[in-house]
Amino acid sequence: MSLKARLLRITLIVAGVLAFAGYFAFVTFCFDPFESDLEFDVAALAPRDVDFYASKAELGKLIHPFPEFVAKKELEEHPAVEAWTSSPEWKRSMQDLRLEQTLADLKAQLAQIPFGMDLLDVFGGRDLALAGYLKGPDFAQADWALYGRANWMGKLAESALHHPGLFGLEQQGLTAVEQEECVELSGAQLPRKLYVTRLRDVLVIATKPELARAAHDLDRKQYADSLHQSANYHDWIEQKPRTKARDEVEVYVNGLKVLDAFGFKSEWPETKSQDFMPAFLGRWFQLRSMKNVMGLVGLDGGVQADLHGEFSSELITRDQEKFYRTRGFDRGELLADAAQLVPADSALFVVLPGGMGDLLRQVLASMEPAMRQSIEDVFRSTGKYQNLEQLVAQLDPALKGRVALIVRKNDYGFETGGPPHDDQKVPAVALVLWPSDPKQLVTLRETIGNNGGKFGLRGKTDTEGGYYRYSEAGYETFEFWSHLVPGTGCISTVNANEFTIVTNVSKMMGHLLKVKTQGGDRYPRLADDGNFELLTQAAPPRSNLLVYANPRELAPILREQQKLAAAGAVSVDWSSITPREAQKLLASDFGGKKEDALAPEEKASFDAKLDARLKEMEARFAREQLPKVEAGQERWIRTLESFGSVLAFVALDPKSWDLVVRAPFARPPAN
Repeated sequence: MSLKARLLRITLIVAGVLAFAGYFAFVTFCFDPFESDLEFDVAALAPRDVDFYASKAELGKLIHPFPEFVAKKELEEHPAVEAWTSSPEWKRSMQDLRLEQTLADLKAQLAQIPFGMDLLDVFGGRDLALAGYLKGPDFAQADWALYGRANWMGKLAESALHHPGLFGLEQQGLTAVEQEECVELSGAQLPRKLYVTRLRDVLVIATKPELARAAHDLDRKQYADSLHQSANYHDWIEQKPRTKARDEVEVYVNGLKVLDAFGFKSEWPETKSQDFMPAFLGRWFQLRSMKNVMGLVGLDGGVQADLHGEFSSELITRDQEKFYRTRGFDRGELLADAAQLVPADSALFVVLPGGMGDLLRQVLASMEPAMRQSIEDVFRSTGKYQNLEQLVAQLDPALKGRVALIVRKNDYGFETGGPPHDDQKVPAVALVLWPSDPKQLVTLRETIGNNGGKFGLRGKTDTEGGYYRYSEAGYETFEFWSHLVPGTGCISTVNANEFTIVTNVSKMMGHLLKVKTQGGDRYPRLADDGNFELLTQAAPPRSNLLVYANPRELAPILREQQKLAAAGAVSVDWSSITPREAQKLLASDFGGKKEDALAPEEKASFDAKLDARLKEMEARFAREQLPKVEAGQERWIRTLESFGSVLAFVALDPKSWDLVVRAPFARPPAN
């Protein structure tokens, strides 16, 4: 053998020995570079009894470089995002949280990662999850664990914690103490101690050593007690239809524990609220009855939510249980029935099945007592009813268990000689009912029409009662004229074969009938709209509520209505202001007399001056507060406009509920 060959052989042997020794040294001090990744979802390392869990795969495709969004430029230019980020509230929050400075400091620290790697390349970019237990209303007190897939540098960083002297961690102000199956990390700017461990390619960072060790315990038990192996996770997350990337946000919340942690023990929505909507909704659903929530939230081209929850049976009222047992409707019934009446350009479409008697009773119970009493007095004055319960008892068997609401822009105009009306701009609204005994509806209609004066009806002349009959699209139609109806001054109704329509715009009546009977290009139906039909494919087998919104059509309506809502949202504490202003007025203009000591002429002058002063203050408060209120409402409207459409299904039974939402983003306007 030549000298050259011998030298090559010796060199190869030495290199092999060094590589072998280096490999074992690297494995001893760091990690095995050839070890396999964790073959299960990171949820396999989270205990089954956690209070909350959320995870996201492929986060690095949304955020890069960390913490910047990939679509940062598009987001900054989006009208909805711009509306929020330009608001005074947002800017004030940025200042209070020192968010800009914090992000700048974070970017400076991230720039020190070797080889130009991004944080999400090192940890969490492929899969990131957060799970834990709440300890009160402050999340800073919660016990949590962060689970993330790591690359070789992430593994190396975890290995460095086991050898702090070797890697110079103390020079960075960090103290690492070896514990059983984890490392306790403290110092530097950490607000609390953290416990770090690793299973294959998954790093676990926890606020309690028990949470870090739990990952190893679950691994030894083949994940038997993990969240991933629970029936709920399997049924409502793992086995749900998902995208090919399976990158939806996975969500689990123990509702009862979360509400207890935040001290939420009262009703919500409040059934005793003075506002109708929360009082009405609170009779059908209470947040405290929600035991847990789990499911998926996707962000691919819009928002897709598939959530499932369980009810606490002991917190469900008898009325709620009865409603939850309602049969509901399926997708085929929706497209073949209710949606056949709906114009394709409708702004809002709602379908609610259920016993009409129960629905009417809850509507009446949610009204202000004075309004309910006023309605009852009017019906009693006809001599046909002793109370409203008799009216409900008449209508309950006369109507099938379903009602639909249709709202669209009011572009129908007004006919010459039509009902007198105020200038308030209102949308065209129609209520669709399915009667089982139309005769009972005719009886009610005649009762109201023949007692027009009692119900506030007013005709074209003083001698007319405001109750008219005519033909629309071949059907006998009836109108009730009243100045009490905002914007249009009338209510129109028709019994057309299998359904009854009640609307505030008579021309809308004919429009709906033609949509139902003719359809096509001239009267396009929502049921025939390809986008709507595509969205409904996500519907549950049976649904108890459908809400469809077309933001392009709904936003202008909301802007018109927000002017009235904003005026009503002006907050003034008159209970304290009025007595104070009265005392000031008595002192300045009435010699400091007490109000009950004023002479009749003085009292009249005092009342007039106080009323003028309070009206002036009210106008000033409105000028000061209205811009802020209107700006807040506009932000929500612009957020709604970022979606092309919104469709939500709710399915109920006494034990559980399902929510399906599909809201694709709106297409950008063509240049």
